[in-house]
Amino acid sequence: MRNIQASSTTVREAGMARFRKAGRVAAYTGLALPLVAILWVPLYARTTPRLAGLPFFYWFQFVWIFLSVVLMAVSHLLLKRVDPEVRASGTHPGGHPHPGEHA
Repeated sequence: MRNIQASSTTVREAGMARFRKAGRVAAYTGLALPLVAILWVPLYARTTPRLAGLPFFYWFQFVWIFLSVVLMAVSHLLLKRVDPEVRASGTHPGGHPHPGEHA
């Protein structure tokens, strides 16, 4: 009976480890995507299609500002869920405010 419990715990831990790894990969991909999109200039170095009179070159970069905010928020929430080391900003690992900050 003891071996069955030990093996089911091991299987559960292995599953959680895979879930954490997949979550980290997804979060880091979400963080890297805007960087790659903006640094890959041939992707948007053109004037068409226009949007409200703006060349593609400009509105493509402008759209990525909003997409980056969304991707960063989703990545943060995902990392916070899969990695217990990620804590609320403005706190020490023990959960206490930084020196000089009011609680």
